Amino acid sequence: MVTTMTQKSSDSVHDEKSIWASMSILTLSGIMLTIGVVWRIVDQFVLGLGNTWMNILPSKLFPLLIIIGFFWKYRRDEIASVLGLSKDQLKTQLVAGLVIGFLISVLIDFGGTIFYSLIIDPTYPLELNILNQELLGYMFFFFLTNAFLEEILFRGLIQNSLKTRYSAKVAILVSAIIFGFWHSGWPLLNASPGESVLTTVSMMVFFTTILGLLFGIYYERFSSGKSLMGLIVAHTIFNFVGECFKLGPEPTMQGPDLGFANSGVMMVTMLFFLIIFSILFFVFWTYKIEQFSDGWKRISERVRTTIAGLPKKETAEQDNSFEV
Repeated sequence: MVTTMTQKSSDSVHDEKSIWASMSILTLSGIMLTIGVVWRIVDQFVLGLGNTWMNILPSKLFPLLIIIGFFWKYRRDEIASVLGLSKDQLKTQLVAGLVIGFLISVLIDFGGTIFYSLIIDPTYPLELNILNQELLGYMFFFFLTNAFLEEILFRGLIQNSLKTRYSAKVAILVSAIIFGFWHSGWPLLNASPGESVLTTVSMMVFFTTILGLLFGIYYERFSSGKSLMGLIVAHTIFNFVGECFKLGPEPTMQGPDLGFANSGVMMVTMLFFLIIFSILFFVFWTYKIEQFSDGWKRISERVRTTIAGLPKKETAEQDNSFEV
């Protein structure tokens, strides 16, 4: 009797695991996206956590833990292939992430403002405002958590699940559009008086969709669908810098609100955006990360060889000078 009950319990647990393990990742991605969206709406519109020091961290952290916990228990072998949490080309991925984060944060966010002040209007003040200085450590953790969630959910789970039904191009496009609408809540909450909410929401959705396309191409083509670690690093950097460090007289000039009171700064920043993103789109579509890794290794070897050969060359020149 005891043996029979134990066997039934074991079979029940096995059936539960087999159901979750055999569920299509397209269905699974829909479930996880729904959890993320509902939690985000509650944190933003119901609890108003965006106006507190905590920000909407619960809607970032807990959906992330749910996704990782689920895959760890039921589909552990897909953590790398579906979620993109892989060590493949890890060092190169981290370097690529740092470079992308620098390009977006410094050359676009700050570059347009600096160029406008130095070249176009020297009277335009360049002042650096650091927001929430006492919370910088917490904000970095917040944006790191945000980067893990959004990259795993949109580029990892959703994009990979769409590829099971559609082409890679369609998967990239659809996941990018969903990613764009995911960010539509902030302009609804933060629109300035007299500002068109529809215009602000449209701008937010448009630019985050473009970012989603860029990151989707990076993951699918440049990274060959193997790792999201570079994107997680880049995502963390440009969010952290763009949200916490504001250059110019207005605290809302950089960041996700896309608010530009000065049309000249806006035009220059958009130009920088177009140039940098065009270059990145070309690079990610044309090349593979392995090519950059191999190229870096060759350059490093040449540098080491050159450095190693310098003392010998100098010694030989000194010896020849004594022969005279």
